[in-house]
Amino acid sequence: MSLFKPDYYVSSYRKIDIDRLKQAGIRLLLCDIDNTLMAYNEKVPNQEVIAFIEKVKASGITVALCSNATKKRAYRFGEDLHVSQVYYLSCKPMPFRFWKAVKDHHCQKNEVAILGDQLFTDVLGGNLAGIYVILTAPISKVDRSTTKFTRKFENFVFRRLEKKGFQKGVYDD
Repeated sequence: MSLFKPDYYVSSYRKIDIDRLKQAGIRLLLCDIDNTLMAYNEKVPNQEVIAFIEKVKASGITVALCSNATKKRAYRFGEDLHVSQVYYLSCKPMPFRFWKAVKDHHCQKNEVAILGDQLFTDVLGGNLAGIYVILTAPISKVDRSTTKFTRKFENFVFRRLEKKGFQKGVYDD
């Protein structure tokens, strides 16, 4: 069950304590796109997302996107957000793109964090890769059909984690 436990659990990307990330030694923040920063059916980042990314970058933390989205969608967001790198079709939870990001940005694993909304992609993948994991509540209740399916399994895992002291809906922010 520890592979599904985040290091930091926030209600929204807006609530992330950037000083907490800096104190943890984070130099690179990998951000998922869909339902983490934006609803999956939104076409472009809104001003809140742009401001958040700029705030993170201004703190000295590099930002890259790491998403299972298509190349076209991921690069569209990457261009608008002016991130260092875009990792699309990442095949999360497989850790390979996380490891590539570590290498590409000349970081150690313990200096990299993933921000995402799904246990079975972002949290599991980040833990398999050995990086810092930030779980956020989904932006929208509307999911792709494949994500709707995995959310049912997420609820099962959340119930198991709750038996070990983790509380869904009780955030660190």
